[in-house]
Amino acid sequence: MNHVPAPGFRAGLCFTLLAMVAACSTTPERIPELEQARAAVQELEREPKVQQAASETLGKARAALNRADTALEDGELALVTHEAYLARRQAEIGMQLTAEAEALEALEEAEKRRNELRLEARSREAEQAQMLARQRAAEAEQNAREAALSQSVAAAALDEADRLADELDEMEAEQTERGIVLTLSDVLFDTDEAELREGAMRAMDRLAEYMASNPKRELLIEGHTDSTGSEEYNRELAAERASAVADALLQRGIERSRLRTVGLGEAYPVATNDTAAGRQENRRVEIVVSDPNGQFPAAAEERVTSR
Repeated sequence: MNHVPAPGFRAGLCFTLLAMVAACSTTPERIPELEQARAAVQELEREPKVQQAASETLGKARAALNRADTALEDGELALVTHEAYLARRQAEIGMQLTAEAEALEALEEAEKRRNELRLEARSREAEQAQMLARQRAAEAEQNAREAALSQSVAAAALDEADRLADELDEMEAEQTERGIVLTLSDVLFDTDEAELREGAMRAMDRLAEYMASNPKRELLIEGHTDSTGSEEYNRELAAERASAVADALLQRGIERSRLRTVGLGEAYPVATNDTAAGRQENRRVEIVVSDPNGQFPAAAEERVTSR
């Protein structure tokens, strides 16, 4: 015998089936809150720093999103909206954490770069200080070399002065207002002659040696006579004797440009012409030596220009 359900039971079963059909028919196809939450979680997952800075927050966001999906399957729309909000909120928090981590990393990188620049600046300063020290050391060395050279030059100048003094002493030269003057007596010439005697050659050799070792010096060769004879004759004889001395030096390699001759005749006696001894002293050749630059004192030039 078949059991027939009671009328009340059949009515309840129909109500339940109708409710389920109604629930299924009213579930929306799109839920904006859930889509926004899903997009936010996906954006957080793409962040490079998420695992270092917000892995726990990402886990919470994913869990809330899973719960929202489950609630959607169960048709619990209110729960879907709530869990979607939680998922989106956790995703936003995660984004903030990753942004802070990136900012902190950028700050640390900037600080690192700043420290590197400081170190580079200090290194440059140290290099500049070393370079300056080397320059100063080089300058000090150069100054020392120059000082040593100056001392050497000064010593050489002293030696040269001593040598010059010795050479001039040997030739019996004298320091006068006209400069250094070497006097050659008339014993180097025959009477009324302008040709040098054989005995004069030694004096010419020594004078040429002196000029060769002092290449910047020049000579002013003055011919003098006594008052015997006419003034014109004495001037001509004096000029010829001065030229004879210059020719002897030319033969010994001394350049013509370094030799000047002048015949002064009887104009500048050094003794009386009233005695034979005095006249012999007046018959002479005087050789004026220039300074190291080839210049003669004014007193020497004055005799040449006033004759």
